[in-house]
Amino acid sequence: MKKRTLATGVAGAALALTLLWSQPASVSAAQAPTTYTTPVELTVGRGGGGWRGVGHVNLGTLVQTLSRLTGLDVATIRAELQSGRSLAQIAAANGSSGDALVQAVVDAIKSRLDQAVSNGRLTQAQADQMLASARERATTLVNDTTLGAQAAAQAAKAVERGTLRWLLQAAADQTGLDVGTIHTRMRNGETLRAIVTSAGGDPQKVIDAAVDAFRQAATSAMQ
Repeated sequence: MKKRTLATGVAGAALALTLLWSQPASVSAAQAPTTYTTPVELTVGRGGGGWRGVGHVNLGTLVQTLSRLTGLDVATIRAELQSGRSLAQIAAANGSSGDALVQAVVDAIKSRLDQAVSNGRLTQAQADQMLASARERATTLVNDTTLGAQAAAQAAKAVERGTLRWLLQAAADQTGLDVGTIHTRMRNGETLRAIVTSAGGDPQKVIDAAVDAFRQAATSAMQ
């Protein structure tokens, strides 16, 4: 799983290095984020540590459960989400339903909560409250048609943040400016290309240095 995640990050970051430079984006505090109906958590798993995570519902859990219910592979479900369909719509089109998906997730959570109660880690009242919250959360997510857009936006931001770190360091090395100064100037509206050029640096050398540094780190991590 670790190597697969890293390989995905390598490909995404390498592409983002090119995109970030060819379409320079200022790091502006004034940029307003897109507002979605349901903030989505992308982590796959139960979330949290110990018993506190047993009632957690997230997109990864829902997608994996829908895959088991319908036989669709995860990649197909994600593609459907990105086309603007909800999990309920995908389920209905493939022999299941949004209600069945919610119930399957809730049943799995109830099993874990029952075990936590049996082990004395939760009271029955706590478990009942967590189960009700999980059902409400799952129902909201399953019927939300913006999940695909949210997932794509969060993934793009994560890749861009990682990519920017390599570019900032390479720009600092090439120009003699410190990373903090470059970042502040970008927040004030300057593009990285403009900052490098005004400091007498060569934009292409910055790109090459960033890609080389990233490649070395990625190669070392994959060994």
